[in-house]
Amino acid sequence: MKILDEKGKLFGLINIIDLGVILVILAVIAGGIWYMKKDTPAQTVNTKDYYITLKVEAVSKDVLDALEVGDRFYYGNSFLDVTITEIDSEPARIDVYTADGDIIVKRHPELLDIYVKVLVKSPANEPMIYIAQTHATVGKLIALKTDRVEVPSVVIRIE
Repeated sequence: MKILDEKGKLFGLINIIDLGVILVILAVIAGGIWYMKKDTPAQTVNTKDYYITLKVEAVSKDVLDALEVGDRFYYGNSFLDVTITEIDSEPARIDVYTADGDIIVKRHPELLDIYVKVLVKSPANEPMIYIAQTHATVGKLIALKTDRVEVPSVVIRIE
């Protein structure tokens, strides 16, 4: 028995071109299975937890009602690893100018100052704390942005 007969069949069973096509198809299928099943090692990053207290000054009760413990900050079309852990409020303190030119601090009857404590998970090897792309330092203005609220806030404490 010849390896290749006069009709171009291998061992008289299959055409050599058909065999090549079948082998290419099998190689592509095997490569696809291998690619889908290969394990990608999960990259673990050691993090350090920071609690940052933000103050939102003189806003309506609607803002307080829209905030919930467990909400995550939102930035650039994705959620951040910044989670609200506590929310507190008090009547807003505003400056009032008297007729004789003095300035006194009064509580506003409708507006609130809201204090929001957030948990920030930051890489342990990073010396600075970031919320989105903003370096979080006491006194820094940071947008408090969730999927339902976006208001300016000031960092007043870092623990």
